[in-house]
Order: sequence, then C-alpha cells, then structure tokens
Amino acid sequence: MTIHSSGSSTLGPIFIVGMPRSGTTLLTSMLSAHPRIAIAPETHYLCYWLRQYKTLNLSCTQDFDSFWQAVSNSQRFSYFGIDAHPTRERILAKGSPSHQHILSGWLEEYAHTINKPRWGEKTPLHYQHLHQLFTWFPDAQVIWMLRDPRAVAASLNTVPWASNYIHIHAQQWQESLTSFERDWQRDSRVMLLQYEKLIQQPERCLTRLCHFLGETYTTDMLTTRSAANTPLINRQGWAVQHLQSALQPISANAISKWQRNLANHQIEIIEALTFPDAAKYGYCANTSHPISPYASFRLNLEKLRVKLDRKLAHWQTRLTQQPRQTGQYIGAGPKSVNNATKSP
Repeated sequence: MTIHSSGSSTLGPIFIVGMPRSGTTLLTSMLSAHPRIAIAPETHYLCYWLRQYKTLNLSCTQDFDSFWQAVSNSQRFSYFGIDAHPTRERILAKGSPSHQHILSGWLEEYAHTINKPRWGEKTPLHYQHLHQLFTWFPDAQVIWMLRDPRAVAASLNTVPWASNYIHIHAQQWQESLTSFERDWQRDSRVMLLQYEKLIQQPERCLTRLCHFLGETYTTDMLTTRSAANTPLINRQGWAVQHLQSALQPISANAISKWQRNLANHQIEIIEALTFPDAAKYGYCANTSHPISPYASFRLNLEKLRVKLDRKLAHWQTRLTQQPRQTGQYIGAGPKSVNNATKSP
C-alpha cells in the first residue's frame, strides 16, 4: 500500500534530533527504508568536529588538509562505508572549503553511494545547534523526537557513554524541552514526534511525517527495516545490541519498561525535575505528592558527587598534563583503534 503525501516537494536535508535514547535510531531505521531517503550514521559534526577544530581556517589549504585528514582517517568516518577521495572532491567542488561544504559533501556522498536522492543525518544532540544548521541549510527539515523523561533516564542509565547520575539525565531532558518550546515549537521546519505515538500508531505517524517531508509514504518503512538498509554504525560492543533492539518488530512494551528499571526515589527525582512540563505531552506522574525526604536526600547526594567528580577530573587533567579525550566515545580517533565502547 502506498499513500501519497500532499505536502510540498522539497529536496532539503533531513535532521533527526532530540535527547539520546528517545527513539532516534528507530526512526532512522524507518526513514532509511524509504526508497528516496538516506539517513546517514551520526557525524557528531557540530558537537565535536566543529568545536574541536574551531581555530582552523578551512579556506587555507594546509588547515583544510589537516582537518580532512583527521576526519577521513577517523573511526567515525569509516562507519559511513564511503571513500575519502571522492568525498573530498565533492566538497572542493562546492567552492572554498567550509564546515557547511564539508558536512553537506560528506552526507551527499553517503546518499550517492547508496543511490538515494535525498540526504539526512541523525545526531541527537544536534538539537543544541539548530540555529547553525538552519543558517547553513535554510531549507532543512528537522524531526525532533520526544520520549517520556523517565524512560529516557532509565535507558541512559544503562549505556556505557552516559552519565551515572539520574538527575543529570532529567535536567538534560528538561533543558532540551525548554529549548524546543522556546526556539522551535512554532518553526514550520521542525516537527515534534513522540516516541510513544510512533510505536503505538506507526503507520499513522509515518504518513503524517512523510506529509511534513513532502515525500510519499510507503509500507517499506515498516516492513523492510533491516541491518542492510540501516546506516552502518559502529557494529561492535554496545552498539550491536542497540541496533538489534531498534530493528525488532515494533512493540509498545518499551513504553512502561522504565517502571521496572527505576527505583521509587529515582522516579521521584525525575518527576520533580521534569513535571509539570512533561504532563503537557500526555505523560502522567507516578507521584502526586512533593518529593519525599529520602528522594530529596538522594538528589542532594548525587549533586555533591557530581561536583566531586568534576573536581577530580579537573585535577587529574592538570596533574597528568594530558588533555581530556573529548572524542573518545564518538570514534574521533584513528580507524585502526578498536574501541568497543564508542557510541553509534
């Protein structure tokens, strides 16, 4: 069955953003099964590459070559399954090298390699950089994934690359929602998509999404999701389980999984930091009373431990005189390095 969208036709890029563990990988697997859309593996371009190399003047041949060597020789670039030389040529064909040209050339080459006309990308934390993305790509369209803050926090608590503190996840969720409501809620280029609705009514949500994107909905988006048409990510360690989970038959069982994985005081902490805002999106609080003395004690203890952890990290850096490996978990190191804890 095919349902035609009545939305306007556009070839603008597609960016999937939102809090990590909000269903961005699931949505990527769906859009990647579309015959026209190529959602690339996460680049972390604005979160890492742009920030780490901000002092370079890319219009200078030496600086561009230095930057491109770091990118193209990285583990992260190897996930794309594309050749560095034609990608470099595509970038240079756009004119004087710039971060905009590098990112678009990189992602266009990925889409070209898999024979799809429209490119896109999924780095969840790029929601923090939408102003820059829209400056570079005014015709871009953004899908902002939203999920129950308790489910997000419970899921982040299980991955090797995230904070160990539940209140940090809750605060980040609240900050991301505040950013959406303040800056993007009324922007016609940004669509909010709730994870719970996507898995409860997938065909309805994808039809609406395709209408937004100006594309044609096809049932392939639900029936042909597979490792073969899902972006090549770091398929080792934690990422293997993550990909396998995202490609399982769509089920609503994950909606309430957080209730089994969180302690009562953790639920109280998350709700204290994210409600009543979360309630505006249909999420119901488990507790109707103020945070209990025990949960308040655990919250204050966590905050103290975070301060101590940060001071310890600061002094370790100063004493060892070694910079922090900020790109460790996104695969910014040489592709010969085999690090099983990198994120997808």
